[in-house]
Amino acid sequence: MSGAHSRKEYIVMFFVLTALTGIEVGLKYMPIARGMLIAGLITLAVGKATLVALFYMHLKSETRSLKMVIAIPMLFPALYAVVLIVESIARSAFT
Repeated sequence: MSGAHSRKEYIVMFFVLTALTGIEVGLKYMPIARGMLIAGLITLAVGKATLVALFYMHLKSETRSLKMVIAIPMLFPALYAVVLIVESIARSAFT
């Protein structure tokens, strides 16, 4: 059974997601520019969402076409978010 997940795999994913959450919290308290903070938090959130989808939603063992059915529609909200962030940065630069 190639799609089976072991208990060890779930435990490892738990600790990886916990570590990424800790990094997110720590990032908030670091003295970095707001734009870099936002970019870092978004990157970590996307990474965590990808891990959850691959391991807990079992997409890791699915066919490539099913993964694309999930991934392609998710590009549109991501693109929209990037556009809104860029617009917000541009508006704040000119006010």
